[in-house]
Amino acid sequence: MNSESLEIIENSNIYGNTFLLTMKQSDSISKSSPGQFVMVFPSDKFEPLLGRPMSIHRVNPNKKTFSILYHVIGQGTLLISKMQKGDYIKIIGPLGNPIPYNRKADNFLLIAGGIGIAPLVWFADQLISAKKNVVLLIGARDKNNLFPLKKLQKEIEVQVMTDDGSEGIKGFVTDKITSYENWADEICLCGPEVMFESANKIINSFASQVPAYALFEKEMACGLGICYGCAIKDNNNKSRLVCTKGPTFNLSEIYNN
Repeated sequence: MNSESLEIIENSNIYGNTFLLTMKQSDSISKSSPGQFVMVFPSDKFEPLLGRPMSIHRVNPNKKTFSILYHVIGQGTLLISKMQKGDYIKIIGPLGNPIPYNRKADNFLLIAGGIGIAPLVWFADQLISAKKNVVLLIGARDKNNLFPLKKLQKEIEVQVMTDDGSEGIKGFVTDKITSYENWADEICLCGPEVMFESANKIINSFASQVPAYALFEKEMACGLGICYGCAIKDNNNKSRLVCTKGPTFNLSEIYNN
């Protein structure tokens, strides 16, 4: 996989400490699908040396651009946040595998915790284009750390939960899963792993089995399966690499029923 330097179209703080980075689309990115990610390199110098894995947030084939959504949480993302329109940034990608889903299913429940909203927006766009029904549950710490709902397609049914109740319903995003037990044909989640564990217990209590997939977010040095820094254990204690085997895994393969 070759690295590319892409021109930045926009890099703006859209809420909290979260930025939207939009770049010109390359030929390789034009072939990507929801669920895949890129390695973004904050600098062409030795510090910081390693790239940062970031989900592809959206691709706009008409404008030939794509975007990533990222939190500023350290030196690397701070450097990225200071880059401006017209600058060039190095990326490698697309990496990982697309989100698997049943094209014949009709009702999709998407669950986003925090920055886990990043890859699910494009997936929701794709589902809406395919005339599917989409419910998106969004969890955030508070209203200041909530993804702007106006950026979502109007066909998506959205439910918001915040830890402090400053927006939507007070509570955790997993609290609403049981409301869709008899509606959802498939479930897809992205967020912290503690959310996956909680969701798995709830989904396993359903009267009938509903396929559920989780997009894992892990630090990684290469994104190519070389460093083994992103390995997770499945429920058979076997290592799975998030970068090459994921980032999407069936919950039933990772957590015990």
